[in-house]
Amino acid sequence: MKAQFRILGKLKRLDEKLYRLQTELERIPEEVKKLDQKLARHKEDFNLQKANFEANEKLLRKAELDLKEKEDFIRKAEGKMMECKTNEEYQAAQKEIEGFKSEKSKLEEVVLTAMNGMDGLKNNLKAAETKFKEEESVVNKEKKEFEEAKNKLLRSYEEQASHKDGLVTQLSPDAASLYRRVFGITKGIAICLAENSSCLGCNMKIRPQLFNEVLGAKVIHRCPSCGRILITASAELDENTSADAQL
Repeated sequence: MKAQFRILGKLKRLDEKLYRLQTELERIPEEVKKLDQKLARHKEDFNLQKANFEANEKLLRKAELDLKEKEDFIRKAEGKMMECKTNEEYQAAQKEIEGFKSEKSKLEEVVLTAMNGMDGLKNNLKAAETKFKEEESVVNKEKKEFEEAKNKLLRSYEEQASHKDGLVTQLSPDAASLYRRVFGITKGIAICLAENSSCLGCNMKIRPQLFNEVLGAKVIHRCPSCGRILITASAELDENTSADAQL
């Protein structure tokens, strides 16, 4: 029975290592997500600056076309005014030209304002684009590093999991069945230490008789509170050196 407890001790060490590896593997997608969110903010700013620049450019082009159109209207109106035969016709033509000139003046202001804003918007766009590309380069590099770390962790996890499977086969059928069942229920933390009549997994007291049987490696027991398999520190220490060598 002591041999079974030594195997359980090794399994405990392996499960703890596998748990740490799994935790690291689960952390990587979260870190990658943070990188994507950070890059998305820079891209959003770049797109905003691009939209502002394009909107101003579109406004300028339209205002320039409208201005040219008004200038054409004025030239035609001035030409027609010379053909007026009555004072009423002349005054009407003059009023029309004044209206066109007023509209032209407003369009000239729009064109001037848009032209003055182009350089600033262009600089903002260039700065946002540079920042986005720099951040994209950094993020891609870090994501690559995370992918490499992930692959390394996966290889280590698979190696340890394979080692663990071999250890489970060394348990008796009943002990192996119990371990697998508890492992599934406790989500990977199937074995914990019992010390000073307490389960160190849940810090609950256990009956003296149960603790003595675990301490003497006589019977494999589960903690009545958390359900984990109980072993003592000696089960880990008995083969600590060989276990480290295998890990």
